[in-house]
Amino acid sequence: MNPPLRLLGDFQGERGKSPDWLVQLEERRMWVAADVVGHNYTFILPDMNGRITFDRRSAKLKRTTRNRPIPSWAFYLSGVTCELARTDLELDGAVVVIAGDEPPGPRYEHALGMAFAALWYDVNQHPYTTADLISLMENIQKDYLPD
Repeated sequence: MNPPLRLLGDFQGERGKSPDWLVQLEERRMWVAADVVGHNYTFILPDMNGRITFDRRSAKLKRTTRNRPIPSWAFYLSGVTCELARTDLELDGAVVVIAGDEPPGPRYEHALGMAFAALWYDVNQHPYTTADLISLMENIQKDYLPD
């Protein structure tokens, strides 16, 4: 694994330590560094200077923990939270930094969701394939994203 330096730099700057989890999204050049902590999900995206925090309840409402609307780039992230929170896979909260070489736009937003789902599965030692992640994103697109 050779994650981008900006990923680890931003994570260590935020958390003051190395991540507990480091995941590379197969077939995509996306990386996730994370600590599984608390009851909120905080995402830091150095590639787009983005940051957002939500919890399970606010994600269902498509709102941040500060009651602001979740921006469109974070719909797949919050959708993963809603979908996987209904399973027996546990991830109560996390601080997550995601970086990669995907171009900006819908493909990047889709890859963010896939990367977060891969982390969720890895934390639970639950096997998955790229096809599983794509299927999950299709469900989120159908059930969670606005028309």
